[in-house]
Amino acid sequence: MRRMVSYGHSWIDGDGASAPSLRLAARAAAGLGLELDNRGVGGSSSTGTAALVRDAAPPPAALYLLMTGLNDLRLGGESPSSLENYAGALRTILAAFRRAAPGALVVAVAQPPLLDFSLHAPHNRGSNGLVNVYNDQLRRVAERFPGVVVAEADGWDAGTMLAEDTVHANDAGHECLARAVVAAATAAWQ
Repeated sequence: MRRMVSYGHSWIDGDGASAPSLRLAARAAAGLGLELDNRGVGGSSSTGTAALVRDAAPPPAALYLLMTGLNDLRLGGESPSSLENYAGALRTILAAFRRAAPGALVVAVAQPPLLDFSLHAPHNRGSNGLVNVYNDQLRRVAERFPGVVVAEADGWDAGTMLAEDTVHANDAGHECLARAVVAAATAAWQ
């Protein structure tokens, strides 16, 4: 089975990319030689993604791609319950992937920083400090599950890789993240 199934927020869905073939998930699947089944939902939170995998089991795959949490931190701000809900959602999602395909690789993408969190109320409560807190939580949860790696976007430049809305990756940002996913998956499969 040579399929990659992706879940997550608008960056997985492809917002900000100028063409479907330039989206993060499409670029990563192409770079890995996998067929793509993209189940990303723009505007979704981690709990929304957890509900998706609870309501309909993920299909079997060679690789699951996950990127979630940005909307949680932008809406929840420094609320401890928001971070706890994120961790619980991650556990639900990763457990669902394990049940669907126990030997599959899971690549969870760490959220890179943004430039401006002040726009788009009520989703204006985040900060790059919170991005770091959520990424730390992602790493802690991921290390509890076998076959899960966290992809970090080396070379990320928020000044040139975000769309004009300041929230979504542009083509260069999607490409940077896709490279990170391909590198993480390739290293894990060696």
